[in-house]
Amino acid sequence: LEKYTNLNRSDSFCYWVESRTYDLGSIWGGSAYKFGIFKYNERPKGTASHVMCDDTYAWYTKNGQTAEEAYALVKNEIVKIANHAKKGDLEAIDKITTFGEVFKWKIAFLYSDEKLIPIYNREMLETVAAEFGIDEPKEKSIPYIQRYLLLKKGSVDLFVFYDQLLQILD
Repeated sequence: LEKYTNLNRSDSFCYWVESRTYDLGSIWGGSAYKFGIFKYNERPKGTASHVMCDDTYAWYTKNGQTAEEAYALVKNEIVKIANHAKKGDLEAIDKITTFGEVFKWKIAFLYSDEKLIPIYNREMLETVAAEFGIDEPKEKSIPYIQRYLLLKKGSVDLFVFYDQLLQILD
């Protein structure tokens, strides 16, 4: 758990996925709850029924009653995402609800051997897919949009294509 999330940041899994791999697609912003569980500096404010915290960690109640339970679930789900990404089973990844979408799809990209587009925000994917002629992108799943964009990429280097997509978003 300490290697997954800590306040040192430079050596935690969450820090690496969000910050150290920034050039492989951004997942900045949003709540730290997107990680499933996180170590905090200041106790989160509020008493929302869907979140829990102890003296060190905060997490969604759906992930467990203790930090250890929440982390066990989170770790298991990350392993599933990585394995599904390696196999190209994007629909199985799409069904996982433990994390925020951007975090889930960034992990999938990192373990996919560059077989995904490194854009993790659904609205951004819809925008670039629309530019490439997809019909009704809001009605399509993320796996569908990912595959569509990969077809449009053709033989172009993934990161050259990614730069082109970022220009569309600008």
